[in-house]
Amino acid sequence: MIEQLICNGIVNVEDIDQLAHACEALNARLIFIDVSFVLPNSGIDIYQNFKEAHIPDALLMDITKICDTDCDLPHMLPSSDIFGQKISELGIRNSDVLVLYGQQGMIVGPARGWWMLKGFGHNRVVVLNGGLPEWIKQGKPTQTGQIEHRMVTSYNAAPFNADMVCDMQNVIDASDKANPVIIDARPADRFNGNLPEPRENMRSGHIPNSVNIPCSTLVDKDGLLKSKDKLEILFKSLKTPEIITTCGSGVTACALSLALYHIGHKNVRVYDGSWSEWGHSKSPTRVMSNS
Repeated sequence: MIEQLICNGIVNVEDIDQLAHACEALNARLIFIDVSFVLPNSGIDIYQNFKEAHIPDALLMDITKICDTDCDLPHMLPSSDIFGQKISELGIRNSDVLVLYGQQGMIVGPARGWWMLKGFGHNRVVVLNGGLPEWIKQGKPTQTGQIEHRMVTSYNAAPFNADMVCDMQNVIDASDKANPVIIDARPADRFNGNLPEPRENMRSGHIPNSVNIPCSTLVDKDGLLKSKDKLEILFKSLKTPEIITTCGSGVTACALSLALYHIGHKNVRVYDGSWSEWGHSKSPTRVMSNS
């Protein structure tokens, strides 16, 4: 039953009680995790927001601190040992069922957290459709106060699934051949080079032969993931069985990957360096709307 409720990567607020009962029946813990993420210089403090309102007993997972600290690029994947250590410090066990959500919705930080956990071998993980706003809208309770610190566990992270990630050389090859298709999740003005990047010393534009599907187009006006039929229409132009997703720093690319996973497209890799790497390098760039 648990697997049936989380197999599409998304769980609706109205299905949480059913998921909780399924966890109880199997003596599995159901844990909510706030995986909010904001762009640099946004002025938003996710820690303060968490103190003001979070799902009861939720944890806070800061993806900017669960990363490769030896890399100059922002929040790149850490080693499996480091990831396991960080997840252990949160008090999470390998057997736990994890529901990830965001303070402002579901398509940014929660998707990155989902992708990381899946890649390191944690299959019992799902994103809450609509995030905290939908939770509150449906009259569910919230809690105030500090982050709960649970007893440190001995979480075992598997080596990251190589089929879920790619590097710059993979993207250069894909760009040259226009296959696999490269999808960029950034807003159209950044993709087209009409707006500067939020990080310093970066070029504008996009990877040649990439297409733009902004992550904001994945959700409806209420912040819920669009229906499978609408997502199929959104991605209908993709002709190749393999897809690479990219964005500014590897976060919203995971929202594309989550949406594709939700509609059954599993052969998707995230370019972890994304524009933070490409925009700093001498790799080819286009500044125009038609790739």
